[in-house]
Amino acid sequence: MKKRITIKDIADKANVSLGTVHCALSGKQGVSEQTRLRIQKIAKECGYRPNAVAASLKRKTIRIAAAIPGPAEDNRFYFTHVWEGVREYMRSMGDFNVELLEFQYYNDYSGVNNQANELNDLLKHTKVDGLLTIGYTDIRGKMSIQLFTENDIPVVLIGTDLPQSGRLCCVKPNYQIIGRTLAELIIRQIPKDGGILLCAGDAAIPAHYMITQGFDAYLEQKGFKNPVYKIHTNKMKEEDYNRIVRGLQRPEVTACCSVNARSSVMLGKALIETGMAGQMTAVGSDLFEENFDYLRTGVFTYLVHKNPYMQAYLSAKYLVEYILRGIRPPMDTVYVGSEIVFQSSMSMYEDEVYKLLF
Repeated sequence: MKKRITIKDIADKANVSLGTVHCALSGKQGVSEQTRLRIQKIAKECGYRPNAVAASLKRKTIRIAAAIPGPAEDNRFYFTHVWEGVREYMRSMGDFNVELLEFQYYNDYSGVNNQANELNDLLKHTKVDGLLTIGYTDIRGKMSIQLFTENDIPVVLIGTDLPQSGRLCCVKPNYQIIGRTLAELIIRQIPKDGGILLCAGDAAIPAHYMITQGFDAYLEQKGFKNPVYKIHTNKMKEEDYNRIVRGLQRPEVTACCSVNARSSVMLGKALIETGMAGQMTAVGSDLFEENFDYLRTGVFTYLVHKNPYMQAYLSAKYLVEYILRGIRPPMDTVYVGSEIVFQSSMSMYEDEVYKLLF
């Protein structure tokens, strides 16, 4: 007997998500007209007929909890895009009756609003079918994540991995490659004896120290012996800003870069204050209003884009498809590509439509 064509088959052929196929075939919003017509054409060619099973899924509410740092204050530089990615995918699955429960925390280690407390309270008081959260956490947070998997609640991690937690998968950039790319950009454009100022983030945060490791590894591979001055911070305090200013004022420093968003904000401001803006190669990290302004005005030469929107969107997709269809992610660690943004290409990244192209 010939195998019945499903929306998963259509999604695979069109290289889009199940939600995108469903929107396209049911006339719902959320896809471009070009994508809708392409999917409808593929469905017709394959002989697709609606399956009653899909309709039955609408009668059961799938509850997905997202416990992610809230996009306020300094978190807005990065986690605004993470939340956008999660919410956009969940909107695309509305006809499957998938409900998103949002739990925002701010790592308040006084014990009020941190990841561990949010997760413990969630597990105790709320019935959920899956969890999206961040892998970087303290020991209490790690134990809380593991409690979900021990209770047979699938977990997908965004940005940072905890393989020992029993998670379904982790979606993240390849931080080592980002560091190597950053180093290559820098050393191609500095004088032979030029030094580098590296805003290296928090040495305890995997995303930061792995980028720094990749940066160092590339310099070592290329035999780079010039001075590299590292400033470790993930806080936007006056003393940290003053350290960046002093680093830029070193006469041997002819290039600078940052591995994280918060340091990028301070680095751009310090370049302007010291009069070094536009006088040296400078690379910022992540895409947000301040960094766009720095790139647009020539304070930064490039920006490194880690694609937090894509990380979150795919994380939600893999979790929901596993719960609905039993489809496992393609691998335990799914890498999202990072990109270098130039002044000439920044308009594409400012366009909201760009996020939907994948």
